[in-house]
Amino acid sequence: MEKLVLIDGNSILYRAFYATPYFATSKGVQTNAVYGFLNMLLKITTDIAPTHMLVAFDRKEPTYRHKMYDGYKATRKPMPEELVPQVDLIKRTLNELKIKTFEQAGLEADDIIGSAAKFFNVETIIITGDKDSFQLVDESTSVYFTRKGISDHDVYSLANFKEKTGIYPIQIIDLKACMGDSSDNIPGISGIGEKTAKSLIEQYGCIENLYEHTNELKGKLKEKVESGKDMAFLSKQLATIDVNADLNLTLNDLKFEFPFPQSARKLFSELEFNSLLKKNIFAENEQISLPDEQIEKNQKTQIKREIINEITRDKMIIESKDYTLVFDKNVYVYSSGIEFELIIKDNFFDPGISFDNALLYLSDLFLKGNHKVIIYDKKKVRYLLNQFGFDLHCDCEDVALLKYVVDYTQKELSLNELIERADCDLKSPAYSLNCIYEKYLLELNAQKCEKVYREIELPLCDVLYDMEKAGFKVDGEALDAASEKYHRRNEQLYAQITELVGCTFNLNSPKQLGEILFDKLGLKHGKKTKNGYSTNADVLEELEDAHPVIPLILKYRQQQKLLSTYVDGFRPLIDKKTRLIHTVFNQAVTSTGRLSSKEPNLQNIPVREEEGRELRKFFIARSESRVLVGADYSQIELRLLAHFSGCEPLIDAFNDNVDVHSLTASQVFGVEVDKVTDEQRRSAKAVNFGIIYGISDFGLAKNLKISPKVAGEYIKKYFEMYPSVREYMLNNVEFARNNGYAVTYFGRRRIIPEIKSPNYVIRSFGERAAMNMPLQGTAADIIKVAMINVYNRLKKEVPDAKLILQVHDELIVDTEQQSEQLVCSILTEEMQNAVKLSVPLTVNVASGKTWFEAK
Repeated sequence: MEKLVLIDGNSILYRAFYATPYFATSKGVQTNAVYGFLNMLLKITTDIAPTHMLVAFDRKEPTYRHKMYDGYKATRKPMPEELVPQVDLIKRTLNELKIKTFEQAGLEADDIIGSAAKFFNVETIIITGDKDSFQLVDESTSVYFTRKGISDHDVYSLANFKEKTGIYPIQIIDLKACMGDSSDNIPGISGIGEKTAKSLIEQYGCIENLYEHTNELKGKLKEKVESGKDMAFLSKQLATIDVNADLNLTLNDLKFEFPFPQSARKLFSELEFNSLLKKNIFAENEQISLPDEQIEKNQKTQIKREIINEITRDKMIIESKDYTLVFDKNVYVYSSGIEFELIIKDNFFDPGISFDNALLYLSDLFLKGNHKVIIYDKKKVRYLLNQFGFDLHCDCEDVALLKYVVDYTQKELSLNELIERADCDLKSPAYSLNCIYEKYLLELNAQKCEKVYREIELPLCDVLYDMEKAGFKVDGEALDAASEKYHRRNEQLYAQITELVGCTFNLNSPKQLGEILFDKLGLKHGKKTKNGYSTNADVLEELEDAHPVIPLILKYRQQQKLLSTYVDGFRPLIDKKTRLIHTVFNQAVTSTGRLSSKEPNLQNIPVREEEGRELRKFFIARSESRVLVGADYSQIELRLLAHFSGCEPLIDAFNDNVDVHSLTASQVFGVEVDKVTDEQRRSAKAVNFGIIYGISDFGLAKNLKISPKVAGEYIKKYFEMYPSVREYMLNNVEFARNNGYAVTYFGRRRIIPEIKSPNYVIRSFGERAAMNMPLQGTAADIIKVAMINVYNRLKKEVPDAKLILQVHDELIVDTEQQSEQLVCSILTEEMQNAVKLSVPLTVNVASGKTWFEAK
């Protein structure tokens, strides 16, 4: 059973420093914190018996929290001088013990621990003296909280957390949003202590729900809560641990072995840890490691062979710590990097087979189409095999995608993690995978999801592989010029801002900005707290007409975001030789079936503002003779809503090509369609799309900047106009409540356990998911079907054209100019005909030299 221990290095080292009496080596090197840390390490090794371990450390550089709030941790005392050198010493010691340490600029140890805990789906124990980590407790993660010194601790698990604290783990964030945290100087709501904060969270679940119900509060409490809104939401951001940081670690990197290596004895002797040297904590015998060059030579020239005596299935298996393949042959092949191990039942290989001959044999197997292979993560395996010069053209089954379709758990598992969790009493991981495959195959049939797996996800895997390999060309010179332009603009804006206010100051400091705007300039402000005034976007937008400096500040912030995240953020990811950027598509991550992308995330480029849209000008066709062709669905989720609900006015509107937003506006505002104003249409559009996501009165009011009462009237009139839509939404919720899941047109399921939660906030989330999943999930399936059909037709009719990007409802193809019209036709035909509905699927097509022109 795998057990991962995550240690907050700074927290435990501090505890050890204060809990362990002073002592030093004969040379005067103080070591009490290191000694105490090691004693704690030995204790948890005995008590927990971890198989994997990671010790996370903070760095000195500021994090995004410091940039968000310059008071963050401002009250922290500096590290004691005697402890400072022991930080590097403990890292050196852990390195000698072969225990993985990790630190990263911009991340706190909590963020590293949180991201590791959520990424590796194994039993996880967090060792810390910081209550922030309580929010990470879940089904597989518990926290050992050090109470006194380093030996006494409380265990917080999902089973006992509510009993111990009175709230759920995730509500720790909301608790701190209300009461603040003096240790991190998180402000919270001024005047709200722990008792009141806990009472509010127990009653309302989270601060979002609290601020939807402030009318229920009375007296000074209501005043405190309402005036502290900005600080509450800021505090929630500050208190939330980042669980999505890209650590670039595998579980194998964190492998923990005990006893410790003999080589560590030398350091223990140097540190004069005599009592530890006497303990039985070091390995007795260790194999001598070969030099790297000798290992590489052996890997390239030797094939290890063994005979399996117990093969019960007539299949061939290719297996590694990262993946497993199973062929219809009695041959077992293990691949680790460039070393292969062949295990052959009938022993028809020459015992002296060379590495090159083994590759030729495997290449022959992979290239022939008469084999069936069961594989885990086909896309990853294709990249691996590509390193050896061959590809995978056999008939494949991908267990990773099977699992995604029938057993989605919001976490991508490695093969070893999946096998560990599976109920398969088999010696070989390869046969365990085969067992899991057969189990999921039965579940696939039981859930009637064969179409989703066989006709959508499995063929899409090859489409995504070719899209990633193709890449998207970036105009590097234009990007460099834009970087200079944005830097220059921000310098000019800063000069204009400081001239208008009459002094220089740190524009990125909310505290200093608040003092300038509200103390010096005397602009209208909310209640001042001990941490200053709020200067968030909502506050500044309300003041936009109050002083000429406000629009400049908003412009500065917008451009700074574009510069840091996109313009400068793209450049390290561009291939210097080809000028191509290769995004990675995540196929098995989202609960709705949507694709996501990373490195970079091209699906998240802002397009609502003109300057955000202009980022697309940096993405260009591959050569002067080529163009980009873009196609996107028009209002696909609203069209699906009309189809699923059977709402006749909506169906008629789409079939008659009537503007559905103007139609809704005419009914909501009681005017003729041709009399609808732009403002009324904008409001109706917000209602139309908001209904899809189960928007509340409060949410719509915020979007339209109107009162919740007026927003509620809009929603009421909408449902009076389209009663079948309301009935459809309620039926979705009832179906999910009765069955535990929502389902798309194609049969994809989303399990929604939240819908039965006793917690109001969690239950409300589940209800909104039940309303939206059939729409958003079906839209995701439709674009995937279209991608597969477009890809196949391009291969057949325009082989030099490349499908290079999908952004939710949009596809981009790079093609020669002479094939432009044919590609436009293929995109239009395949996207419009991906599915037959009671309303047409309308597709907008455009082309040009840049992505901007092709949108």
